Amino acid sequence: MPREVVDDIYLIQECNDRTALTEQYSKEAPDWYEEGKTVHSSQSAYLLLGEETLLFDTLSPAATEQVLTEVDDVLDGRDLDYIVVSHPEAPHAGNSRELCAAHPEAELIAPDYGNTHELYYLGDATQISPGATLDIGGFELEVLDPVFVDHKMHIWLYERTTGTLFTVDFLGLMHLDGECLACTDELNEPVAPHRLELFHGRALFWFEYADLQKVDAAIEDIIETYDPAVLAPAHGFVVREETAAYLRNMKSVVRSIAADRAVSEAW
Repeated sequence: MPREVVDDIYLIQECNDRTALTEQYSKEAPDWYEEGKTVHSSQSAYLLLGEETLLFDTLSPAATEQVLTEVDDVLDGRDLDYIVVSHPEAPHAGNSRELCAAHPEAELIAPDYGNTHELYYLGDATQISPGATLDIGGFELEVLDPVFVDHKMHIWLYERTTGTLFTVDFLGLMHLDGECLACTDELNEPVAPHRLELFHGRALFWFEYADLQKVDAAIEDIIETYDPAVLAPAHGFVVREETAAYLRNMKSVVRSIAADRAVSEAW
């Protein structure tokens, strides 16, 4: 079910059991794993209710009925005005066609990346570039060039009123059953760096080769430029407290990913 994580910003989350990881961790448990728990991966969409309404990302095709139902539940009879896709991958754009069919009044918006938009039925989407803004009354969203990219066809959003930074693939991690829809301030313990390392070492594998000083500088620039009050990733926990510390924690995560590559190459 959806939950309100910030005033009038709702999280809609698709959770998937990761059976292989659950079996692995039951034998070689990392420090954050709890015995008997199932490991989940997640896709998240965010629905903003201003004077107009906006959905950021659409979940995967496996969650079509869920996203259609939960969007309608939150809208409670209102129109959906905008559907914004961060990038054309299944977890983010997988239900763009179905949502547009259910909400023909909505404007579909996708990143401006040239003339090829065949993926995920984005051919008729309005293309939007970093620097653009979307004012939906009560919320003003700025389109950002991602600091840490999944691939080029990709945007982040920053909501200026609440200070919410939507980081898409950055800050993703695995969670356990019982932690679905949770925010970091609701967890029993702080997020262990290994949880972030596991995700980023696969989803943003180029961290293996990153210039660590540039990574540090980029993280500090996010903090200085946006001073985010909330971090809202597509595959991780919403962070509503101590956001700067959470971002700075990624410095050690990237260093650990880079060190693993160095050890592997040494062998």
